[in-house]
Amino acid sequence: MSRAGLPPVIDRAPPRVEQADLLAHDAPAITPQRAAEIAREIYGISGTIRPLGAEKDANFHITLAGGAEALLKITNAAEDPAVTDMQSRVLIHLAGADPSLPVPRVHATRGGAASATVQQGGHTHVVRLLSYLPGTVLAGATAPPGLHGALGALLARLTVAMRGFFHPAAGHVLQWDIKQAHRLRPMLEAITDSALRARLTALLDRFDADIAPRLPHLRAQVVHNDFNPHNILVNGAQPVGIIDFGDMVHTPIVCDLAVACSYQIAAGPDPLAHIARLLAGYASILPPEPEEIALLPDLIRLRHATTLTLGAWRARRWPDNAAYILRNAAASRKGLEALDAMPPGAPARALRASVKETAR
Repeated sequence: MSRAGLPPVIDRAPPRVEQADLLAHDAPAITPQRAAEIAREIYGISGTIRPLGAEKDANFHITLAGGAEALLKITNAAEDPAVTDMQSRVLIHLAGADPSLPVPRVHATRGGAASATVQQGGHTHVVRLLSYLPGTVLAGATAPPGLHGALGALLARLTVAMRGFFHPAAGHVLQWDIKQAHRLRPMLEAITDSALRARLTALLDRFDADIAPRLPHLRAQVVHNDFNPHNILVNGAQPVGIIDFGDMVHTPIVCDLAVACSYQIAAGPDPLAHIARLLAGYASILPPEPEEIALLPDLIRLRHATTLTLGAWRARRWPDNAAYILRNAAASRKGLEALDAMPPGAPARALRASVKETAR
């Protein structure tokens, strides 16, 4: 299998409205037998194939006769093809910008393209073949000492490598993009806890009045935007893989950093201990600017607010899938409470100190 070249970008402007919630659309009904046919017809490969769990797509692990592994992805028909194209093109970009980054590689079709399409059940699905990354998903592992600094350094390397990358779909409106937090306001009525709803309302008031006006003045580019433990593969104390580029968007880079930090709130008396180490590792590659550090605690809060609000709103619409939708709600609430329990200004001072220590 060879790495794909640079196929033409899909010549279609992305929608400027909130992307349709893919939970409203079933994953492609592709059997392993049909997946094997697709792999053989489009990529000329065959091997042992098994389905992988996925929320919205049909994913299959393929082991070839020589032992090589690959990931066959059959995308939900409801996903904007331009967004899928952006995911392929960024992986091709990263292969050239930093070949040592542990991200999937795009393998070309028999015709040399980065993707193809198949018809199934009256729908058109984009098909891609990616390299399969070994490792343990961080969400299912215990983080050993030293991992958080390595995570920060890896995220910074990814951000640096994505400089200069752009795609027409990068400007799409994505509710998981922190700069879109104002769009959460109509969804707050789904929060049944009145005290929590009041806290989130106050946070959005602060976003509108003080945070949003400052974001356009910060460094911005296309970023991963979902550096969470389910998308990171580890081997011991080393992160060895970054997967799932489905939430990419053009936004301030500190919003991307805030997403990563939001998942690293520590238990105990020092809730920022892991975040401080992550930030120190990040700063060793890509030093944050003073204004970015000043905003980081509130941006972390806003990521938690997004998780809680979107989760409540989506769970009410799809109650049969509520357990999956709300899987991060408890951690987000604890993270919000931990930050709010700290004295005013203390989170920013602690994070600023971790960056200064790295600079010595």
